[in-house]
Amino acid sequence: MHLLIFEDDLTLNFHPITFTRPAFELILGTKALLDGILDEAKPEHYSLLVSEYLLPITAKRHKNADINPQKIGGDVIFINSFIRLDLPELNSLLKKDGHFVAFSGSNLAIARVSSKLAKEVLIPPGSMAKNFSNKFKGYANELTLSEDSLIRYPWQLIELNDQTIKRQLSPSKITPDVGKNVVISGPKSGLILKEDVEIDGHAFFDTREGPIHVGSGSRILPFTRIKGPVYIGRNSTILSAMIGEGTTIGDFVKVGGEVDRTIFAGYSNKAHEGFIGHSYIGEWANLGAMTTNSDLKDTYGTVKVSIRGGKVDSERVKVGSFIADNVKTSIGAYVYTGKKVGVASHIHGYVLDDIPSFTIYSKSIGYRSFEVGIESAIEAQRRMMGRRNVQQSKEDKDLLREVFRMTQEERYRMGVIKGNFPS
Repeated sequence: MHLLIFEDDLTLNFHPITFTRPAFELILGTKALLDGILDEAKPEHYSLLVSEYLLPITAKRHKNADINPQKIGGDVIFINSFIRLDLPELNSLLKKDGHFVAFSGSNLAIARVSSKLAKEVLIPPGSMAKNFSNKFKGYANELTLSEDSLIRYPWQLIELNDQTIKRQLSPSKITPDVGKNVVISGPKSGLILKEDVEIDGHAFFDTREGPIHVGSGSRILPFTRIKGPVYIGRNSTILSAMIGEGTTIGDFVKVGGEVDRTIFAGYSNKAHEGFIGHSYIGEWANLGAMTTNSDLKDTYGTVKVSIRGGKVDSERVKVGSFIADNVKTSIGAYVYTGKKVGVASHIHGYVLDDIPSFTIYSKSIGYRSFEVGIESAIEAQRRMMGRRNVQQSKEDKDLLREVFRMTQEERYRMGVIKGNFPS
């Protein structure tokens, strides 16, 4: 079986987080969407279909995958990056004989097609080509899946995270040796500790509602309280924090203060006091001391989020913020419910609006918004990567330059000006 994982126009709903990555690199539960799909499908071979500007960075990150193939022999299973892995029909569709296409609304969810049709839909390259899903319309044996067969909005990642962690983690077969000053409330098998984990005294783990995974090389400092289900990746540090259920903390992340139902991608920092809840934080973000987001309106009403230039009612009372890669927040930054912060932006004071990429935002302290120069953003990324012993690559720099170009119009519409921010 040859599996082809694609991203379609749904990835636009996840901007600005998906400006710098294909949709299948978004985190859900303990791993990226791609890894969840591969674990479920177990293909003999797989390829990835991405927007053309993401091809270099995707090829760098996925060296063993064929990216944007032009020709594939034999039948091909196309599968949407946003497919729900808890979809009851998924297993039977993956094993289904014969050709079929299955739609969720107007979006292709999964299809098994001949190499001839696969070749037709792969031209032009890149799955973001106009009317990609429509190329499968009218194909024999067309199936209809429910609208919620695909993850359509970023707040759904947060909503699904706790159950996904539970589904992806297996109980520990070894009773964890945590020392006499560490408390486990609930099944001890629910605390899963990998190699070289350090747990200082007076930490509290609550596994009554779900497991807690701590990846190899990670450290839990004193007076930390973690309520499962929670996933903590490799070489991360929890700094006397309160970690609520449904939280994923990626590799090489520092977290302090209070976090609840939030996904942190790798290499980001929230080392100080402050609250982050019901949010998604990209890679290489640094949240300054006391940075806090709201995830609940004073009215207890549902939160509306700007998607593709319009407002979408999330139909959820709790929605936090969506913070892209390389974002920096100053001390005492406060982000209102449902707000998005673009790639490489800097924020000061209260965030009352969605912030375009490459923007210094300081509306609440009396300044206009200034553009972050592209060379300045590249240099800041290089410095932060260097602090983690990561070498900035040509692909990293080229990606920032391309996203800077792509988002110029958005900055213009928002009144962002060129010049030096007053300091």
